[in-house]
Amino acid sequence: MGKAANTFRMVGGAYNGTVFGSSDLWTGLGIFFDSFDNDNKHNNPYIMAVVNDGTKNYDHINDGSTQQLAGCLRDFRNKPFATRARIEYYKNTLTVLFHNGMTNSDQDYEACFRIDNIKLPKNGYFGVSAATGGLADDHDVLHFLTVSLYPPGQLPVDGHKVSVEEQAKLQQEYLDYQKKLEEQKEEYRREHPEIQKEDQEYYETESQKELRQIFNGQSQMFDALRELNRKLDEIVGRQERALSLISQVQAGQAGMQVVNGQPGQQPVLIDTIRRQEVDAVMNNQNVILNTANEIKSFVGELHTKTESILNNQARAPTAQVQPMGYDHQSFMSEIRDGLNTLKKDIKTTVDTDCPNCLTIGMFLLFIAIQMMILLVYSIYRDNKEAQMKKLY
Repeated sequence: MGKAANTFRMVGGAYNGTVFGSSDLWTGLGIFFDSFDNDNKHNNPYIMAVVNDGTKNYDHINDGSTQQLAGCLRDFRNKPFATRARIEYYKNTLTVLFHNGMTNSDQDYEACFRIDNIKLPKNGYFGVSAATGGLADDHDVLHFLTVSLYPPGQLPVDGHKVSVEEQAKLQQEYLDYQKKLEEQKEEYRREHPEIQKEDQEYYETESQKELRQIFNGQSQMFDALRELNRKLDEIVGRQERALSLISQVQAGQAGMQVVNGQPGQQPVLIDTIRRQEVDAVMNNQNVILNTANEIKSFVGELHTKTESILNNQARAPTAQVQPMGYDHQSFMSEIRDGLNTLKKDIKTTVDTDCPNCLTIGMFLLFIAIQMMILLVYSIYRDNKEAQMKKLY
């Protein structure tokens, strides 16, 4: 069975064990990324949180479903970019955000789960482990960053803060080291030109180029949808403010009726929403709806083309989209119609005397040879079109 990596925050103890490569009876929190379906419920890959007090054995048969506090079904395998998880524990509240790796943007996190009233030990260790079985799986940890969270205005004072002069000195040392490193790289390239040639021989296949273009298009569409979502939020906020102004106007009119009965008091004038503002809001909504419909149609077309490519590649290693060449059935029907017309002409001229005319057998032989030449040419042209489409 293939198992994914997991992240532990636990106290000291034995770190080699049967739970994703770490100890079973741990004390603390475990965030599990499980990629194999042990219980055959078709609910993997799965991300879940399990808290242990050092006395519970992990339930491998049920994939820990009887012990989890919360979880979400997310696919984190074989993505074009690195998948990411942001785990926050603040004031006994655990929040896990997940990045699906379909884009390279740092803003594309989505909520996985949130749990309140989680009690963890004050002191402990962070760790990452992984395990696999008969179905091997590979998981690489590219970054593991930890930060501390504090309430606003309560950041601790760092007594070991580096002075400005020391920072400038360290920065200059870093720049000198970087310059020296670049000089060493350039010298190494001059001494080993064959390595540079090997790097230049790398090329991108047509399938990789096509998939990269698809992912780039999806990233651009996702950015456009996120921008539309932001604009919709702004419009909703404006509408809420407009409704609040309308309610204030209604309340002001009711108050003016009361105030008018009391001499010496001036009515309170309240700014209201104007007609042009309402028209602008409606126009913006129409533009956003039209843009969303265009994006939806484009995404549907892109999804259809992608699914067709993947299906063709799944049927055969070198499968390509079928070429739209000359239709053989229409070609054969044209030949059949021509033969029928020829038979009618022969019947009309068979009774006439023509000493210099061509015999029927020779004429049919000539027609058969011509048909074979046309058929061979048609097949040759279709093969050429298929090869050109495979090349481009």
